[in-house]
Amino acid sequence: MEIINLKLKVTNCFLIKCETKYILIDTGYEYEWELFCKKLKDVSVSINEISHIILTHHHDDHCGLLNNLLEANKDIRVVMSHLAKDLLLKGENDITHGGGLVNKRISLLFSLERLISNGKGVVKRTLKFNPYKTRENDILVKGETQLKDIGVNLQGKIIETPGHSIDSISIMFEDGNSFVGDAAANFLQFAGTKYCVVFICDMDEYYNSWRKIISNHAKEIFPAHGRPFNVKKLKANIGKNKRENMVMNLYSERLER
Repeated sequence: MEIINLKLKVTNCFLIKCETKYILIDTGYEYEWELFCKKLKDVSVSINEISHIILTHHHDDHCGLLNNLLEANKDIRVVMSHLAKDLLLKGENDITHGGGLVNKRISLLFSLERLISNGKGVVKRTLKFNPYKTRENDILVKGETQLKDIGVNLQGKIIETPGHSIDSISIMFEDGNSFVGDAAANFLQFAGTKYCVVFICDMDEYYNSWRKIISNHAKEIFPAHGRPFNVKKLKANIGKNKRENMVMNLYSERLER
């Protein structure tokens, strides 16, 4: 399997070769258009070679360039959870289902970052993005979906992996390569994330999604944030972060100040 990581500022966007075309997994922030195009050019891939975009979920760092890409290539089919449709139309990260930062150290780091970057021209996250209205040829998945059933001629499937968000999905290939979006992460380990992403909506659901990923014979985990890692890391860290240690309901507040 040919895998190309289009590493943007904080988000890994992956290209998967499928016959003469490519499948793009996630798109990055809307302000990263020039960087995204440069990354594509660096690997000699054109937007016209992308047949599908699979969104692992609706958040701004994953769907921000969706409108740009479809303006450049209207033939791209967008694949998403059926729960993402209304969330994308709202144009902002959903924070109505609770959740918070994974621990106090992450909360402190966010506070320090805000103080250091204040007034220095750093792009401020607002949790908003250009709204996207689904089109007739887009694909809304529910439950387990085989890739071949959505026109992707590769051995694999899409599964629901909620916890970070209600609409999170993962792409599981038969060779064990697993593209999980924010259902796991390899980011800020020194701050005790333990392969969790920094924001979690529902900790129990999040770890249940790990169990689902493991039970679907994952071998190598490709997260949206951080380097790929072996599934053994998930097995070793299930349950290590506790809901009672989370800093609840402060994610949007900290990013918008």
